[in-house]
Amino acid sequence: MFNKIITSISAIKNNRKPEISIKSLGDLKYFNGVKNIFSILKNHNKKTKLMLVGGCVRKLLSGEEIDDIDIAVNLNPEVIKNILIENKIKFLETGISHGTITVIIDKLKFELTTLRKDTSTDGRHADVEFISDWEIDAKRRDFTINAIYSNLKGEIYDPLGGQKDLENKVVKFIGDPNERIREDYLRILRYFRFYTQYSNHQHDIEIVQAIKKGLNGVRKISKERIFDEFSKILNLKNFYELFNDEFSCSIILVIFPQLKHYDRFRTIKNIPNKIINKLDISLIISILLIDNSDNCEFFLYKFKFSNRDKNRILFLLNRYKKINIKELLDEQKLVKLAYLENTEKIIDLLVFSTFVSEEIDVSILEKRISFLEELKLPVFPITADYLKVKYNFSESKELGFALKKLEQSWMDNDFIIDKNDIKAILKLS
Repeated sequence: MFNKIITSISAIKNNRKPEISIKSLGDLKYFNGVKNIFSILKNHNKKTKLMLVGGCVRKLLSGEEIDDIDIAVNLNPEVIKNILIENKIKFLETGISHGTITVIIDKLKFELTTLRKDTSTDGRHADVEFISDWEIDAKRRDFTINAIYSNLKGEIYDPLGGQKDLENKVVKFIGDPNERIREDYLRILRYFRFYTQYSNHQHDIEIVQAIKKGLNGVRKISKERIFDEFSKILNLKNFYELFNDEFSCSIILVIFPQLKHYDRFRTIKNIPNKIINKLDISLIISILLIDNSDNCEFFLYKFKFSNRDKNRILFLLNRYKKINIKELLDEQKLVKLAYLENTEKIIDLLVFSTFVSEEIDVSILEKRISFLEELKLPVFPITADYLKVKYNFSESKELGFALKKLEQSWMDNDFIIDKNDIKAILKLS
């Protein structure tokens, strides 16, 4: 079970086992898959060594929920591939040129990567050499807090002091920050993600200078990778702290100059959790972007949002120009909006309005969100078949016009219609 952590290599060597409290891997959905992978590969060769590494170990140590598993191993990827085939284990080899194989067990994915060192890089991709030295593998990683390894007993291998940095809330590059950034310019954004999430220190001056020096290199990175990494920042519970830190904010605005309205989050700590919990990437981006300029459309085009996310954001953009606070706080008018659009869109609009309108009463808005969540939308009671039978309508444009007119009358009358009034509404003889 993953319930004991040995805090240093020296402690392991000296047989001392200080413990810290972490969530047991045995309680997690990934544990059976991890055990299976370790068992299969070790059975192939007793000298095979596997260790968990990176984000999963960092999150275990900091008590976070684990959403992925990375495993380092001292076997060549082609050997791993053959073992998996022999044992009828599903896998993907999309990253095999860099030593990474994605193993799939019980529909869960596990990243299995051979120990390696980078032999050459261009700021986007690296040529690699497979090795057997764990410390060299650690040194090619980005930050010390991501170079912590652990076996299934919870014994930590931490050659670069990442655990101490994690405990002390220090985020630092491994070795020379300039070199690490030149290897992959996306590490600039990764730095701000980890700094926002973990650090309570001032930025190290050497890191500040390295980021400024390497900033132009971000242009070499694909838009997809850039926005994917930025999304991980926005997924943090304290994402808004990114904009409260002067240096972080200044660099983010160089990379994403359209995000002009970060000040809309200045009062976020006063917003009820019910509203905060509704925030997701699309809503946060909408709040950061939307104004009367073409910023929003340009950003959506540049970063190739999915149609679903694009439609959500464009709906808010269109409504922004005609936000009616009284309408948003009137329950009956909210029902009409929800009926015409859909409930989810109107909840989006209420959350969005919390941050972009200074007139709105947040406590009332919170109640209106609850109202919409419990709302059962009314169903228009008049059908085309009813009009055909009762009033001899045929399949035609006139039938469609009649239904629309009746529906509008029904909505205007608070979703009430008397079938005896149909003749009068349609002015039928």
